Amino acid sequence: MSDSLQASEFPPSHKKLFIAAILLILTTSTASSYGGNVVLPAKLLAIHGMDYYSVCTALQSMGMMLALPLVGVLCGRFGTKAVVLTGILVQLATRIAAIFIVNVPLFLVFWMLGGICCGLYISAPYAMMAELVTAGERPKYFGFLATFNALGALIGPLWTGTVADSAFSSLAFISYLPLAVFPLIVLIALYPNRRRAVREQKFDFAGIFLLVVAVCCIVLWLSLGDKSFSRFGVLGIALILIGLAGMVFLIRYELRQTNPSVPVGMFRKKRFTVVFLIQMLLVAYSSCAPAYGIVFVQQVMHGSSLASSTVTMPQTVVQAIMGLFIGAYVGKAFRKRFRPVALLALLLYTIAMGIFYLLRPDSSMLVIYAATALGGIGQAITQSIYAPFFQTELQPEEFSSAQGMYSFAGTGGSCIFMAICGAAINSGFTLNQIFLMGLLFCAAALCIGLVGFRFPSEPSSHCSE
Repeated sequence: MSDSLQASEFPPSHKKLFIAAILLILTTSTASSYGGNVVLPAKLLAIHGMDYYSVCTALQSMGMMLALPLVGVLCGRFGTKAVVLTGILVQLATRIAAIFIVNVPLFLVFWMLGGICCGLYISAPYAMMAELVTAGERPKYFGFLATFNALGALIGPLWTGTVADSAFSSLAFISYLPLAVFPLIVLIALYPNRRRAVREQKFDFAGIFLLVVAVCCIVLWLSLGDKSFSRFGVLGIALILIGLAGMVFLIRYELRQTNPSVPVGMFRKKRFTVVFLIQMLLVAYSSCAPAYGIVFVQQVMHGSSLASSTVTMPQTVVQAIMGLFIGAYVGKAFRKRFRPVALLALLLYTIAMGIFYLLRPDSSMLVIYAATALGGIGQAITQSIYAPFFQTELQPEEFSSAQGMYSFAGTGGSCIFMAICGAAINSGFTLNQIFLMGLLFCAAALCIGLVGFRFPSEPSSHCSE
């Protein structure tokens, strides 16, 4: 399918409205996620569940992890519009419920359900934008996506922290809602609900079942081991064995399906596989900065909710500014400029995690701001150019599945990393040691990038030179 045909399926008169709505969808998802990190510690303290902080964040990531590989097939069968609307509206319902829940296990269930809903629409803006604009325009508009993603990361924590410290603290759970109003109106009123699924194809329920079994068993083993059960007792060993077996059967089964729920066949694409692995490792930074960085400020440095909400502010400001031009800059000579710029991002992530590792109780907030500013440069680069990089070997009809799997790498990596962190903290690790683990993850991503960030000798037909 050509770019011109792809774009012609959308009314030209509505293109600017669609672009604005797509950008704000990403802002909404990011604001809800980052804002949730600010309000979560106080909520868990109020219901006497702070011991389950790592479990809660891991379960939210697990929910997103379960949803993301399914996005492509769900959008194909039910339409992107239907899937995105369902994700936004049901997530809102879970946040409203979270305001009133005082039972810790029930709260964990609803928090995970909210993660599932967020997973339904968090990757959609990239796939929707790729269908709306031409291949040569993608780096530029993906740069805009990076900017609006940064705006969500800036607005979400700040506004949520302000509401949390006010007389209307309960509304902090849904403080992101105003951002969702415009995209909801545009999606409902104007955006076409495009489907690609063939009616004769059966929905791959077996793939979904195997994914749920594998992910749930592995994450529960990591998160709750030695807390709710012995990690190497009968139940613990059974969980990890079932999880690993489920993962093996999932891969083998899905490779044989013509319409898989989990498109593991994407790993035949070399550039996609490289970016997938790197994204899984880089979430060590994006997990540490907004989650454990906030906990460090609140509980080690004894800062307020509002003060902790500023942890990622430099990151988001830098990301918003760079997103306006970094994609367009690399896109003008993509094959020449991609590798050095992409490696620079990985190096900056690694340095930022090194700064977090060196934090002390009396450290200045300026030190944290310096670390997250470096991370912001990395975020702007990765969100602007990594997807156009792996899209150079894809066809347009593969974008939704690939973007869902790419986002799955981030949430899956975050889920596993946060579960490992929970297990480490239960074993007596300090927050600084958690930051050290993040440093090692980012260093591993840099090593993979050094080897894998290369184009084949022949020119690509899907990306501007």
